[in-house]
Amino acid sequence: MVSLNIFANFFIDTQERFLRVQDSFRSFKDISADKWIINIRGRYAQETMAILRDQIGDKLNAHKRQSNEGWFYDTRQMLSDINGDYVFFWLEDHINLARIELLENTIAEMKEHDIDYMLYTFWQNGQLRERYRGVELLSGNKIEYFTHTAENNRIIQKNFGGSYLISAASIVKTSLFHKIILADDPIQKRWPKETPYDFEKAPTDVHWLPMNVGIPKQELFASIDDDHDVKGSCLQSRGLYPIREGRTTYTQGYLQKIDKIVKNIIGKFKRRI
Repeated sequence: MVSLNIFANFFIDTQERFLRVQDSFRSFKDISADKWIINIRGRYAQETMAILRDQIGDKLNAHKRQSNEGWFYDTRQMLSDINGDYVFFWLEDHINLARIELLENTIAEMKEHDIDYMLYTFWQNGQLRERYRGVELLSGNKIEYFTHTAENNRIIQKNFGGSYLISAASIVKTSLFHKIILADDPIQKRWPKETPYDFEKAPTDVHWLPMNVGIPKQELFASIDDDHDVKGSCLQSRGLYPIREGRTTYTQGYLQKIDKIVKNIIGKFKRRI
């Protein structure tokens, strides 16, 4: 039996995001989770929380935190509520495409094989599995898995032009989730403090390795509007979600700057290998 916590600390500030978070929630709301630890910021915070409270009931641990200290500080104030075996890091712009039974069996298999981390989305028409070409994988029923080390990271990074070691869109062991939230890492921040993206670990962040990684054998979730370098892979590109507005993010003003930083990180890594 797996004890699962659903975690979210997101920013719902537009009508479009308000619609998306409802669609995302409906797509996996019946999953067997012990509790939902949710913090919502933004103009539609109250309306969104009211919907979740109505649907989740006593399993909802609702927070309303938006300090000047930023996303990590606010999330640290929620950590005492997060104590299951695994944490599902919910992003409001990803939709579940799988049967709930498959999701639950996949997470159960993560526990069976002592998996630390699994990316649950960006299947990318199967390209996700290509990231690990050349690495020996063990096979379960719903996942493949391996130990990600600094040594085989060199192979992985050559395969896909630079793959982050940890993504926010993930299911992670609670102990690893706590470690990431409590660590002051990276020392030189890559993203604005109001965003969650420093949760993610770049190709060069090998001090987070070794780590047992799971890879789903089939698509579970998909991004609504982000092809993520594989054209035609998001739901809108496939005609599976309405295009009501162009793609935006609440880090829009930082995107060019961050893109340069990420490319620089990957470039340095490639020169080293």
